[in-house]
Amino acid sequence: MPQVLVVSRHRQFTALIHWATNTLRTVPAGNVAVVDGTLPELENDVVDLVRDSYRVLVYGGVLHSSRVLRLMDLGVRGYVPETATLPVLLTAVKSIAADGTHLPFDPASGRSYIPLTTAEEIAADAYFLNDEELPRVEVAKRLGIADSTLRNQLASVRRKLGIPPQASRTAVSRRYRATVRQAAPSR
Repeated sequence: MPQVLVVSRHRQFTALIHWATNTLRTVPAGNVAVVDGTLPELENDVVDLVRDSYRVLVYGGVLHSSRVLRLMDLGVRGYVPETATLPVLLTAVKSIAADGTHLPFDPASGRSYIPLTTAEEIAADAYFLNDEELPRVEVAKRLGIADSTLRNQLASVRRKLGIPPQASRTAVSRRYRATVRQAAPSR
């Protein structure tokens, strides 16, 4: 069962999370922090927990997608709005404990998922997931395409996900992993 830390100013919130997570039976080990999405210092609390190596799930409140993205940039692994059902919350805790992510919508754009082409998906997987340490030129060589082709494919991926061009590779990788990989229909 995961070690679950609850960060909230409300006893009912804390009791609900502890009660709900006690129903989980088989979950990979991992320190998960469930943070109340209505806390006034939410961003500061998240930074502290991520620094302490917690996998952070924000639960509660109805946060705008831009705020969810900002929280993801700070290291949040998932978000569950207060309108979600208990099974959704439990699924999110399991996913976060297993070193995954959980987002019930596409936070990058606030709109329906725009599918990537096969070439864009291959490029994004290679650059953002598989070869995160390699420069773009080296990733292009491994894929057998020109650097300019890879650059154009990655720009298209950023546009489709609503990610600004100045976002860091790490931030884009986190968003790509959280949105596309969960939202993509099975091929």
